[in-house]
Amino acid sequence: MKTDAPPSLAARTADRLRSWIAASGLVSGARLPPEHALMAQLDVSRTVLREAVAGLRAQGELTSRRGSGVFVARMADDGGIRVREEGEAVNPHAILNLLEVRLALEVEAAGLAARRRSASDLARIEAEFAGMEAARTRDELVARDFSFHVAIAAATGNPQFIYVIRQVGDRAFPRERGWSTPPANGERYAELRLREHQSILRGIAEGDAVFARDAMRHHILASAQRFRAAIEANS
Repeated sequence: MKTDAPPSLAARTADRLRSWIAASGLVSGARLPPEHALMAQLDVSRTVLREAVAGLRAQGELTSRRGSGVFVARMADDGGIRVREEGEAVNPHAILNLLEVRLALEVEAAGLAARRRSASDLARIEAEFAGMEAARTRDELVARDFSFHVAIAAATGNPQFIYVIRQVGDRAFPRERGWSTPPANGERYAELRLREHQSILRGIAEGDAVFARDAMRHHILASAQRFRAAIEANS
């Protein structure tokens, strides 16, 4: 029985480069970092990196300009899904709906990240968690929270996870927006949130896909429960 050959190192590197571009927010026309920086970021040799770039260039995703470098030609999600229109108001019940979308998407993303993450992927996730620990305001905590989840999506090696999470956006990461938790629970809220993210990080760091999925599921379900309580407290 004939089976498909596993993707080459260059093909896997091309997927990771796509993920890195999406996670970094680079848009069409943006210049990529120098070759040596990308080699360090992706932990590959110059030969493998050049083969990966050549593949993306052949697919029209990157373009080279003599003497200037390599640029993003187009984003793979151009014309893709739109969770909401720009400026559209999002009510609390819509946020709960988006949390259900996150549950379906991010539980599997955490498991894939645990199996596929590179050392540089893990370093980025750890850096975002450290940023959450150092956050001094609710908005800063939410921003770092969102970046933490984008970093996990990037660690899957599948750029589609990043595209969908970015489309959902940080509106699916509940913050005050008039629906705040009671002030007395503020410190407890931050403590629980950090503990949940620490468990997700642990699963990914240890390469334990089952633990990572369970930790992500618990976190998103707990977020939904806290947000429902906030809605009731503000109604």
